[in-house]
Amino acid sequence: IDAMLCHQGLLTPFYVIVTYTILTSLASPASILASGFSLRPPQILLMDKITNIIARSSRRISTTNSIYTFSTLQSKLTCVPLQNQTKELHHRDNFSRLFSTQSKSNENTSIYTPPDPERLAQLIPGMDEKTGRKYTLYEKCVRRLYITNLFHPVKLGLQNMEELHAALGNPMNKSNVTVIHIAGTNGKGSVALKVAKTLELAGYNVGLFVSPHIASFRERMQVNSVPISEAEVETLLPQIYDICEKGEIPATFFEVTTALAFSFFQKRCADVVVLETGLGGRLDATNVISSPALCVITSIGLEHTRILGDTIALIAKEKAGIMKPGSPVLVGPDVPHKVMKECAIEKGTDEYYSSDDFFGEAKIDEKWTNISSENGIDFIDYDLQNAQIARAALKLLESTKKYSKNTISLTDEIIEEGIMHRPPCRFEEIKVETENDGTNNQNVLVILDVAHNPAAMVHLVSKLEHTYPGRKKRIVVGFSADKDLVQCGSALLAISQDPSSFHLVEAAHPRAAKLEDILNAEPKLRQSNFDVKDRSITAQVKLALKHAHERKEILVVCGSVFLMAEAREAIGIDEPRDSDYIAEVAGANLRHGQEFFGNSDPEKK
Repeated sequence: IDAMLCHQGLLTPFYVIVTYTILTSLASPASILASGFSLRPPQILLMDKITNIIARSSRRISTTNSIYTFSTLQSKLTCVPLQNQTKELHHRDNFSRLFSTQSKSNENTSIYTPPDPERLAQLIPGMDEKTGRKYTLYEKCVRRLYITNLFHPVKLGLQNMEELHAALGNPMNKSNVTVIHIAGTNGKGSVALKVAKTLELAGYNVGLFVSPHIASFRERMQVNSVPISEAEVETLLPQIYDICEKGEIPATFFEVTTALAFSFFQKRCADVVVLETGLGGRLDATNVISSPALCVITSIGLEHTRILGDTIALIAKEKAGIMKPGSPVLVGPDVPHKVMKECAIEKGTDEYYSSDDFFGEAKIDEKWTNISSENGIDFIDYDLQNAQIARAALKLLESTKKYSKNTISLTDEIIEEGIMHRPPCRFEEIKVETENDGTNNQNVLVILDVAHNPAAMVHLVSKLEHTYPGRKKRIVVGFSADKDLVQCGSALLAISQDPSSFHLVEAAHPRAAKLEDILNAEPKLRQSNFDVKDRSITAQVKLALKHAHERKEILVVCGSVFLMAEAREAIGIDEPRDSDYIAEVAGANLRHGQEFFGNSDPEKK
């Protein structure tokens, strides 16, 4: 509790240090004080209760000239000094303040300690006590992966990933593998998919690494649109853990996942690999590749400001961290070109292109610009913008053959077919068959979209009005707890002024917003459809489908990615879906879809 208060600035570091000194002195004759308040002892045994408190929280404690990370592993408190840092750190995990520009010189501040087998057994039970079903090896492997950050919560620098990549034989740096590396605030996942699908259609063996997933962890890594199999996860993931244990590498969730993808692509002999960054770019786990054929930065906007920086320029520099000497760079239209060009020069990139000037002014016609919708709101179809960036990337790969390790040959027809693809739940339109009086069937148009914040919600509203003007809509929606629920609620009411056309849901996820919080944020939604006793997504989707069918409405399922897997199952989509055994811990120790820079015990959620 003291550590949490200190992190929020409510207690001084001195108070916290004295508190821990008193508590630990009760459990161990070893003194926590070595010289002044420098906290030098490497390990201090704590009482069980104190250990359990610290185990649920990883915090940095500032002294006059050092910062420390408390990481509890195997019932021990390890006090690790973070070298070369200052007391000017105002908030955790701000890349711009924590790291120097040369990431390879950054020290990895986590000390590897093998997870306690007894603790792992508690967190990864072998069977369902209620049903007696034995969990599969795949389920146990992925569940362990999701709790990795509970044991190794700190991700600083690229050292972990560099060591993992080297132990695998540096598969992404081999001379026969062409790598396209994609970063950006918005659109990077869509552009990655479009590029990968086009190259697949052209006959290449294409690996694709994206995040987050919708229904199954296996979606994150694919070869020619086929996800990694459960059997491959069962084989390859333990090998990654074995490398970590033998090399004492304190790899985090996203680092282990990235290493798994690299190993999978190598096993499947992918000759082209498309990598989407997880968060940022410069210090992202994917950024261990040495010579990509092309670096793409789709857009720059304010996101994750506590981590990436609080200005467009700072965020742009983090994204530009994927640029490599001698590799060309392609950027989308929504980037600060001055900053990006400066970064390109500093990195020694070979060429700098934008998606606009690559084709010339004649190519950028009305369909790529603002479209005035009937409700008077200027609207940009970002999927068309993403398609333009993907088209430019593919043309660049084909025309600048010196950068590619494989000869890329594409026809215009294949490019146009490939860039039409879009990721699931990005304004995904599906016709769902429903029964009419038990005799004949009719289709309900269902649109799935992971519009999860106010800006995305406003764009969804505009696109709905532009694409289906005058059509009535019925909306199933749920949010993450960390979103601005007031603004999200206001944006929702722009779709329909009738609260009864809304169905509020609460995903069975530790980061999902509670129904009560949504209702308090927008009181008008108290007249909507929800059930505090049965908060399941399935129940509201089924009810919404029934009403949409009867009233000839379009059904829109939107909001947090956490609700999409169950919603897709409820409307009859047959696809691989991870079990509740995995889903109940998925994201419990992660933030921003990738990493959680702290400890969080799933048993306490």
